[in-house]
Amino acid sequence: MFNAPIQNAKEVQSKPGLKESHRAALAVAALALYLQATEWINLYPWNDIRAGNGQEQTDIIIALVTAGLVAALWWGGRIAALLATALMGIWGWLQVSSWWIPYIAGATPQWKRIYAKWFAGGVHILPKTENHLPPDANHLVLHILILIAFVLSLAALVASFRRRNAPA
Repeated sequence: MFNAPIQNAKEVQSKPGLKESHRAALAVAALALYLQATEWINLYPWNDIRAGNGQEQTDIIIALVTAGLVAALWWGGRIAALLATALMGIWGWLQVSSWWIPYIAGATPQWKRIYAKWFAGGVHILPKTENHLPPDANHLVLHILILIAFVLSLAALVASFRRRNAPA
């Protein structure tokens, strides 16, 4: 009963722990939960949504898309992993272009106005100058979660190709 024979090495490799797609699903779920919490619950000074966040419809769409992505990743499959990798990559690039490039290269007058309205009063870890406005701590955490979800989605995608090309 406790000493059941191992039938083959491939069976042992596929059983332990979570599959790559499950890890990616959990990372996307954590990202989605964090984003929705910080977009809807005022945690000032971590976030400042006392007057709303200005993107409620976008947040609902993101919630629906990420919920679908989590389900698709949990069931596995190359298409789900490809879609998750692409979406996390696009989302990551949007964060880099809207936060990190202005921080390094200098903020435009328009970004300074947006920053002053929505982010200036938040918690900041990185140094700030008049023209170099860092992501607030809330967005730093978001960026880290996006990166983790991207890496784990990419790992699930690579694993899906390895399984396909593995000898029988």
